[in-house]
Amino acid sequence: MSFFYSLACLLLKGFFRLFYRLSVRGVENIPKGKAIFAVNHASFFDPPLLAICCPEELHFLARSTLFQNRLWKYLLQGLNAHPIRRSSQDVDVFRMVGDLLKEEKKIVVFPEGERSPDGRIQPMKSGIALLAIRMQSPIIPVYLSGTFEAWPRHRKWPKFGTSITCLFGHPIDPVQFSHFPKKQAQEMIMEEINRRLQSEEQRTLLGRQDKE
Repeated sequence: MSFFYSLACLLLKGFFRLFYRLSVRGVENIPKGKAIFAVNHASFFDPPLLAICCPEELHFLARSTLFQNRLWKYLLQGLNAHPIRRSSQDVDVFRMVGDLLKEEKKIVVFPEGERSPDGRIQPMKSGIALLAIRMQSPIIPVYLSGTFEAWPRHRKWPKFGTSITCLFGHPIDPVQFSHFPKKQAQEMIMEEINRRLQSEEQRTLLGRQDKE
């Protein structure tokens, strides 16, 4: 890891453990080498949380408009964020992510495309499955709970004192679906990602109900 990335993770880890009682589970499920992290997206906190919860360096995709400010540009580049234009063709994004995976990097993708308006998992885009099939890269479903309560999209400032948990699920190997037609394999992978993330979501909601 670069010095800046390591320092940022160290500071952020202290912040989240102090103010949000951060809990991390399933780190043993993270494979060596390239991987795609499929993460639910409910908060501004999601990208930095992934960075501090994963013991290895991660790479992120971010709107190109965030790089217009020079200070933000240097900060984002130091945190392995790569600019994506909204007008970009899928092939351009796939090529960039594919190059990172060829270098055995780990990539964070939010299949929902944007932050959830209510904290619940929204419909997912299937590009992540196609990318995994083409690059023969495992997909790691990651469920973040408590981030919506801490800092939802409609709130200007975060709320302190809530609990946040990051759960790394077992890898989904696209090779297991290689004997199916590509379109069917893509749909099956997305169904598996959705099933696993929604299962964790339901478990979290039931847990909260039991505490009330």
